[in-house]
Amino acid sequence: MNEQISRRKFVRNAAAALSATILAHSTDEVGGGTKMKGTPNSVVAPSFASVTIAGVPIPKIIIGINSLLGWSHTSAGRDRWIRKFYTPERIGEVFARCIELGITAVFGPVYERLISAIDFAEKLTGVRLTYIGTTFGDPKTTEEQVKRLRDARAPFCLIHGGWTDNWKVENGRLKDFDRHLAIIRKAGLIPGVACHNAERLRLVERGGEDCELFAIPVNKMGFYMNPSREAVIQAVNECTKPVIAIKPLASGRFDEGGIEDWLRWTFSVEGVVAAAVGFMNAEEAEEDIAIAKSILI
Repeated sequence: MNEQISRRKFVRNAAAALSATILAHSTDEVGGGTKMKGTPNSVVAPSFASVTIAGVPIPKIIIGINSLLGWSHTSAGRDRWIRKFYTPERIGEVFARCIELGITAVFGPVYERLISAIDFAEKLTGVRLTYIGTTFGDPKTTEEQVKRLRDARAPFCLIHGGWTDNWKVENGRLKDFDRHLAIIRKAGLIPGVACHNAERLRLVERGGEDCELFAIPVNKMGFYMNPSREAVIQAVNECTKPVIAIKPLASGRFDEGGIEDWLRWTFSVEGVVAAAVGFMNAEEAEEDIAIAKSILI
């Protein structure tokens, strides 16, 4: 028990020291290095190299959650093990280590286990992760999902990639898509769109939808980059809104010892401003974040 208390005290002290050094670290011109007053939920700026999207500062490396919530893109057996092992508290401990290392944002769906883990990490560190939320499940429940994200103090809500990929197209536009983005905006959150398809990204942008950012897979292998790696790269290059790269390490399919090469490749794609990287545990987070820091600072 005393060891656990000491650990929590250490994490809180580390987080406090992190906040004190925010101004000493690099940010993009469009990024911020301080707490942004007046932005949604008054999020705390990261000390890691950062970018600002719609007034909200986020680190260029964001915590991805598929490998912690049981969507490994590998096997059903691994997913079952992940869901059995990774309680919200264990996930929260991984998040706490990320916070210590300067990564203060997480990308993921409106999902109770994730929200509980964010809450637990805040209890450990005193720092609330910037929750870049997405919808999840049934589009008919968009209003309820957005309310849950607002209650969880998420400044962003993106339409889920699975929704966008399969949305009905009518007369060259995603039918009634604007209504769902309007629900997000009306609730006081910043609307965005995730997808896994270059043409869907273009449809949203050319349609003039109320979208402040996109999230789409960008990785060296072309994993989940539809209809092709080249098509996604071109769409991201031409996009006028910031793009968060998801699946930059292809859900663990990167070359052995190739993390640096793969992350460098993702950030070399014009239009990518940040990347959501999945960490299976605190040790992976330490390794990947150290590599990313050498690339981005």
